[in-house]
This record gives sequence, C-alpha cells and structure tokens, in this order.
Amino acid sequence: MAQTAGADRAPVLVLIGAGPRGTGLLERIAVNAAELLPDTAHLAVHVVDPFPAGSGRVWRAGQSPLLWMNSRAGDITMFTDDSVDCAGRPNPGPTLHAWAREHGRADADDPGLAAEAGVLGPASFASRRLAGAYLRWCFRRAAAELPPNVRLVVHEARAVGLTDRPDGGQVVTLSTGTAIRADVVVLALGNQRGGLDERQRAFAALADRNGGGYLPPGYTADVDLDVLPAGGEVIVSGIGQAFADLMVLVTEGRGGVFARDPDGTLRYRPSGREPVLRVGSRRGLPAHPKPAQRCADARPGSPRFATAERIGELVRSGAPDGADVLLGVVRKELGWAYYRELFLANPARTRLPWDRFSRDFARLDWHDPRMARLVARAVPDPEDRMDLPPRRSPLADLAFADEPALRAWTDAHLRRAVRRATEERYSGQAAAVGALAALVPGLLGVLTTGEGRWDHAAAAVLGPVTRLTRLLGSGLPPYRFEQLRALSAAGVVRYLGAGLTVTADEPSGRFVARSTCLPGAVTARHLVEARLPHDDILADGSALLTGLVLAGRGRAVRSATAVRLAVDERSFAVEDRAGRGDPRRFALGAFATGGALGALSTPHTDAPFFRQNDALARRILHELVPPRDGR
Repeated sequence: MAQTAGADRAPVLVLIGAGPRGTGLLERIAVNAAELLPDTAHLAVHVVDPFPAGSGRVWRAGQSPLLWMNSRAGDITMFTDDSVDCAGRPNPGPTLHAWAREHGRADADDPGLAAEAGVLGPASFASRRLAGAYLRWCFRRAAAELPPNVRLVVHEARAVGLTDRPDGGQVVTLSTGTAIRADVVVLALGNQRGGLDERQRAFAALADRNGGGYLPPGYTADVDLDVLPAGGEVIVSGIGQAFADLMVLVTEGRGGVFARDPDGTLRYRPSGREPVLRVGSRRGLPAHPKPAQRCADARPGSPRFATAERIGELVRSGAPDGADVLLGVVRKELGWAYYRELFLANPARTRLPWDRFSRDFARLDWHDPRMARLVARAVPDPEDRMDLPPRRSPLADLAFADEPALRAWTDAHLRRAVRRATEERYSGQAAAVGALAALVPGLLGVLTTGEGRWDHAAAAVLGPVTRLTRLLGSGLPPYRFEQLRALSAAGVVRYLGAGLTVTADEPSGRFVARSTCLPGAVTARHLVEARLPHDDILADGSALLTGLVLAGRGRAVRSATAVRLAVDERSFAVEDRAGRGDPRRFALGAFATGGALGALSTPHTDAPFFRQNDALARRILHELVPPRDGR
C-alpha cells in the first residue's frame, strides 16, 4: 500500500536525481535558503535516487578502479568561487585534489580509495570511484549547510511516476511504493540511454544467430564484457573514452600487466585471456590527450580576444565567413595563452622580449601571414610552437600499404602526443586548454535567442569551434596513450584507421570493417560500438519521462542524435505539449534541452553549471516561500 510522505504543512521540493547536478543544486539551495527564507518559514526537500546520493550512477562505488576520469584532479570542483557571476554568495570548497589531500584518506569509503586519495596529485587522473567518494562528501556537506528550517529526506529509490493533483500540487511515486506530495519538482536525471535503432537490432540479431557478440553503445561499467572471448578478434568502432574503458577492462582487468622498461617505455605482458581489438573510427585517432603539466600561472585569465561580446558580434553578423573568422579568433585566444606560458615558463626557448611579442601578436589576425612570421621569429624551434588539432583527421588523406605501416605511423603520432602532454617544455598546451575552458561561458551565451530558444544559426557558426573544443579539451589521460601503444606492440590492439564503416555479412554471419587507410576488409564475429548512447527520453527505462510526454505534460524534442525533454531555456521549466513552461516543474541535464552542461567544472572559470544552479535555486525558493524582506 502506498505511503504518503511530505504531509506536513511545509512546502515540499522533490529533487529527482542526486548525481553531480542534483548535488550542485542542493548546495545552492542551502546557501540561498540561509539568505532568502524567513526564520519562521519551513521547507522540506526530498531527494530521490536509486544510487547513493552525490555520486549517482556514473560515479558510483563498486566500479573497477581501472576506470578513470579524463580531467585532472586539480581541475575539478563542485563549489563556487569568486569568478562565478551569480546572485547567491560564493561558497568555496575543495577541488577533488584538495579534498583528497585534506579529507580523502579519512573519508573515503574503503581502504583502496583511501590509498588512492593519499597519492593523488593535482595533475593526477582519479578513478571514477574516488570521484564518487568526493561527490558523496559534497552532498553531505551541502546537507549539513541547510539551515534549521529546511528538512532533508533522502530516498534511495527510483522515481517511476509524476502526476498532477487537482489542487495544483504534484505526486512523485517511487519504486518502493512511497508517494511524495510535492509543490515543486526538479528532474536532474542525467543521461537517458536510448534504445537500439534498426541497424543495431540487425547487428544484434546477426550475432545471436551465429554465435557471435554485439555490444551497442553504452556505459562500459554497465556492459557484460564476458561475451568477448579470449583470443577472439573483435571489431571496435570508436577510439575515445568508451574505447579506453573497454581496452583496460579486457586487458589489465583480465590479469594482464603493464610495466616500464629501464628506459621508461611502457610494456604490456598479456595474461592470455585478452581478445584482439581491431579498432578504428571516423577520425581513426583519439583526441589530443589531456595535458598533465602545471602552468606557471595556474589561474586562467579572462578571455582577451574571444570575449563574449566578440563571439556574439560574429555570430549575429551573418557573414558567410563568420565560422572561419570566429575559429580564427578562438585560435588566437588559445595562442595567446600558449605563448604567454611559454615565455613565462621557458624563456630560453624564445628569442623576442614578451612585451614586443605580445604587442605585435595582439594587433594581428590569426590568419595574417605576418602572425606566422612573428611566431617563427619569437619561437625558432617548430616543436616549441602551439600545435592545435586540424579540422580534418591527420589520417583522412593517408592510405597505407598494410597494417604494419599504419601501426608505425599511429605509434609515432601517439608518442609525440604523449610528449607534448607531459613534458614541462610544452606546458603551454595546458595553458591553451585552460583558456579554452574560460571561453565556454561566452560560447554558450550566444546559443539561445532573446526568447530563450536554441539558436540553430548560432550553433552552425560555432560548429568548427565546438569540434576544436572536443578535440582539444575532451581527450584521454596521457597514460592511456602509452597503454594503447603498449597494447599495440603486444598485438592485443590492431589499428584499422580512419573512415571506418562496419556492415553485416549475412552469408558468413560476420561483421565486416573497412577503412580508408587500409586495403581490403577485416571480418569478425564480435563487434563493439565503443561510444556513449544517445539520449532518448522515450526509450525503455525512462518511464517517468515517457509518462510526462504521453500525458501532454512534457514535450519531446527530436534531433538527429537525441530525443530530449523540452524546457524553457531561461528558466528550465518543463514545457507541456503546447510549449507552456510549468513554473513548478524543472529539468536540467543532458536529457533536457537546457542545462546540458558538464557538471564537474573547472575552478575560476565562471562555469555555467554554477550560475544555472544558483538561478534555479533562487527561483524555487521564491516560488515556494515568500522571501525574507521581499528579496
């Protein structure tokens, strides 16, 4: 029999989802409630998540310690600082690295986590389960900071229904049978896994009929990798984060060992239980690795050339070459950060005074031939100059006689990438990535119109910049590149290159892979699509969101890659079938059309994550309780 919670007279907020987004919102509610709620007003907050509050599913405990984040521990924070432009007061807190140093060894959930926390440096890449321990600590801190007149109830359950009451209230039904009477509901559910499309269903059927295996896009920690047999060849489509997770779980996770030679080269000693991974992708290469160096000036400054005003001006100009001009402005911004760091950290590698170089650099366009000549005069060794990823893959126009030739080329490419991401000589690479993070608020600010709708014309202009951001700022830790080289040397990973296509051959019951880099085709009975699934709120498993849409109290927005929940992109109010926003129902996250931003943010960058959470927290408090002194 259903039980009713929240029956007291206090207004009730139900927060569905207690991963990073829900935790960040709770922290902002705690800060703003202390300011806005009268002492005589009361509020009940119910948090609903089937996983432990704070970490959610992606960062949950119990994952393999081999699964890592792809951001440095010193670059991750869940707390506002003085760079955040929001109405609520800043509430500084530790980065992941600082938490590990100050609290992690005592507060981590098990001895293995405590040991990892004890050696975590600011440039280290933490395991996802250690990041989850940090997030659970952040949730506990936010809960402790709630003022006495705010009561918190945590439900470790799944929300399975959301209905309206005739009196304007809402009812959230949980998998436990509990029904919570709510005044305001916030959906912070994270990614919603899509179902199989027609092509993927055909692949799965082929594998089932012929004793093979097919793993569609998914979160690697949730996938049964036992279907990939020892010694069996596996075609892998994708060479990013999901591939790296797969790679380590079927090698080191099956008893293989990585070890360094006396000269520092990483080698792999197989266990004999590994499959052979035949990997390729559209680009054929992973994105640039995340730089591991620390910069001479650790705090990125505000954008100098690619300001929010300049970005908006270029986007609104409607000029045919607007995308190219904007890309040039962004590259110049990254170049400024790179060369400033080079002059600060490695002045012996430069030949001009910084004052002269910076003056001439500032007045030239990025594409002006005089810019290249200036850089050549100031930085004589080409290896010391900034190296940004090109628009096209370096493999796009290359064809190799055979697989050993492709392997030799790829090995050299990966070796150089690791060197530039780890050696102090190239710390400018880290500065450029930091500058890129500082650009994000300005880039996102032009993606909505004055009415809060997504501006597709702006998105088209920003397309090349978005691709550059993905290639430069979303790469793997450098050590993953070393592991990839070691596995290739051991014959466990074999490259297919760029322009990968995979088809099903019904007569043979095998998958067939072809690329533009190698002649002929590769066949195998096993296929892994190593990438995250697209969001689809109407897929199986999203009963809560599907119910909203079917009842007309939500609206699904389809794109080429996702089906998302429509929200007003200024207020994050969930829109009904007619496009009207509900002032007491909100949604933020990748599953919705607004607020689809990374939650684990970089310090000192005015991250939109914090500004969104603060604005929504204040909106909710004003909606639920008359604010103190009319604020």
